[in-house]
Amino acid sequence: MPDKKKERNTGSYQWLAIMLMLTFILGLAKVWVTVERVDLAYRMERLQGEYRDNRELRTKLTIERNNLMSPYRLREFGQQHGLFKPGDEQIRKITK
Repeated sequence: MPDKKKERNTGSYQWLAIMLMLTFILGLAKVWVTVERVDLAYRMERLQGEYRDNRELRTKLTIERNNLMSPYRLREFGQQHGLFKPGDEQIRKITK
């Protein structure tokens, strides 16, 4: 009779050890997922900042390009460098 009781206790200890190991593994998995989530949140925040900065730069560059390509600015640039509007006799038309 004592052998059966001893076998029953050994089975209980094995079951307890398995449950403790499973709990430990699940706890580590939860910690790992939480750390990864925090890392992703920081990375996402950094990327959103870069995106915002790039949008602002794109807006500024578009304004600068429009300023440099404006007809008034091009006319002024041409006059400073000795360029002028061609006369009618200087224009050649190509016909088919």
